Amino acid sequence: MDSSQPFDDYPLYFLMHESIYADQTSDCKSTSWSAYRAYGADDEFDLRISCENDSSLKVLLTGEVVFPWMADGDYAELSGFGMRALAHSLAVKDNWGALYDAEHMRDILSTDGTGVSRAAAAVYYDDMYVDFDSCMEVCKRGGPLEDCKVWISNEYQHSGLRDDGAMIFNKLLGMAKGEVGTPS
Repeated sequence: MDSSQPFDDYPLYFLMHESIYADQTSDCKSTSWSAYRAYGADDEFDLRISCENDSSLKVLLTGEVVFPWMADGDYAELSGFGMRALAHSLAVKDNWGALYDAEHMRDILSTDGTGVSRAAAAVYYDDMYVDFDSCMEVCKRGGPLEDCKVWISNEYQHSGLRDDGAMIFNKLLGMAKGEVGTPS
């Protein structure tokens, strides 16, 4: 398992992946390994059943999911005592702040009259992990990210930063600084 999906270069991805969904203002104050619990709570999400050779069963995609057993020995770089303890501590942490504060986002990103925004984002039209319509909803006029410059593209998918990170970063930085036109 470790050789096919290594976390050598991205241990923070594993540690913080679920915590980005914790929200002090909702029922999800801690994640408590939510994906793992969902897979065990219902036969519909049981990986053993979904992997059977039966075309009537749904295929479960787990590319953006982390599980507690990843820190319990299956991944060497995540399994040291410190990493394991930290991963399990983050899963039960229940004092995260508000996930979204729309007014704060508006204040941070508001332009100063020069047309220069403080943020730019790439939105991939066919991203299998991030819903395009949800992205556009928060970026529309009146939305919390209305002042964020958006580059809509099918050039890349969810792995864009890994595929061509320097080009994407430079384009977004140039857009945020007003040096590169916003193509969409």
